[in-house]
Amino acid sequence: MGDGLKLVLQRVERANEQRRDLESEMRDWKNTPAYRVGSYFYEETGMTVFRLDKLEEITPRISALIGETIHSLRTALDHLAYQLFLICRIDPADEGKRVEFPIYDDTQETEAAAFRQIKTFRKEIIEVVHKVNPSKSGNPLLWVLHRLDIVDKHRRILTNTIVHHSILVRDAQRQLLVDSGYADMIPFINLRPAFMATPRTGHRAKVGDVLFVGMPGDEKVNEKLHFTFDVAFDELGIIEDKSMIGTIDEASKLVEGIILRFEPFLA
Repeated sequence: MGDGLKLVLQRVERANEQRRDLESEMRDWKNTPAYRVGSYFYEETGMTVFRLDKLEEITPRISALIGETIHSLRTALDHLAYQLFLICRIDPADEGKRVEFPIYDDTQETEAAAFRQIKTFRKEIIEVVHKVNPSKSGNPLLWVLHRLDIVDKHRRILTNTIVHHSILVRDAQRQLLVDSGYADMIPFINLRPAFMATPRTGHRAKVGDVLFVGMPGDEKVNEKLHFTFDVAFDELGIIEDKSMIGTIDEASKLVEGIILRFEPFLA
């Protein structure tokens, strides 16, 4: 692996470090606790209703780490473009100050402007860039990464929202087997999904939301249900109600994969 490629991948590793810090901060935020779910038993129906009673905003530290992680991933691609510029440079006095990895909207005008920055690259390198298809329709997640970085870097902190995620049901499933006289079946619980989605999964959370209605006569089981929430991007026209951690993980894999496509030129 060439030194140029190592330098670029270090930026991806930095993004991964920031992502780990972000996950740790989110874990601390959830443990504050950031939200509280109340259970309400109704004698007339015999059912238990679970309702969201408390929900705190994410911390400024989390918001900052989201922006920093996104920026590191976008910057890794610009560092890639600069390393490619260095091996294609004809004029030693050319510092490549305006070189960046092209990502553009779906118009000929924006495509032409984006590729103008790499016009000095060798033909075979530009062909690989075209295959990456760094446009809104051709590589939408790459375009989302680019737009999120612009928002956070030039205008304001990225907009996020808290959405319903799922219900951790494994402990409740174990209790149900015990109550039903099938405790010997507990080892098979691990073969089933630990989480259960609900009609509220992926929707914006707000205090007062009814999260789940338990079945009558299952109070011990109901007590072992645990509700989880996720932080989602909420940038109108770019990405809405999509998991922040999930999006960052997908973007990280995408960026690293793009970088490695250029390894033959940077070896």
